[in-house]
Amino acid sequence: MKVITVPLAYTNCYLIQAAQGWILVDAGRQSVAKLFQRQLGKLGIDSTDIKLIIITHAHFDHVGSLAQIKDLCGCPVLAHPLEARIIEAGEVVIPPGTNWLGNMVSWVGKRSTRMLGFAKTTVEITADDEYDLTPFGVAGKIIPTPGHTPGSISVLLEDGQALVGDLAMNMVFRSHIPIFAEEPSQISSSWEMLINKGATVFYPAHGRRLPISKLRGIKDSGSV
Repeated sequence: MKVITVPLAYTNCYLIQAAQGWILVDAGRQSVAKLFQRQLGKLGIDSTDIKLIIITHAHFDHVGSLAQIKDLCGCPVLAHPLEARIIEAGEVVIPPGTNWLGNMVSWVGKRSTRMLGFAKTTVEITADDEYDLTPFGVAGKIIPTPGHTPGSISVLLEDGQALVGDLAMNMVFRSHIPIFAEEPSQISSSWEMLINKGATVFYPAHGRRLPISKLRGIKDSGSV
């Protein structure tokens, strides 16, 4: 299945080709709606071709431009109920760090929440269990994958591609553990669950695609 990376500032969003149109995964930080339109134009995709927006979790760098992009596309939004509450309240959540870098950035973020605010918007579809995407023309499903946040979800396609939000990162740390997490003890088990369900490659929101062969310590829950 065709998956296109759409970089919006420092967050990778993704387009999944559907039978008729596209599904967008995540919506970037604030003030990237015009950048999103330009990216679509380069791809020859009209905003109205997007039939669904899936939000992996409700941190500001994934939902900052959601309201504006949703207006452009005129389509529903899907999220976990816990994340939907945050989106609909326009709440800025800064998670704790899992390493020194995450702790430092989290400290700064908690003192900058007014700068990170985003417009509230409605979430039409909520999923707290596996959710079939076949009605939207995609052979795949939503899988709850707690760890980065309690309501994080991933998109697992039948061909093994998994769009995981911030469940994993592929930046400077070899462990690929996200630098922030509200439930770090659940990260490895969510990785393992996706792999057991057929995932062969992770598409993170930060960093390049990540073949599961590069994951470290997945069977060692003490590594997180």
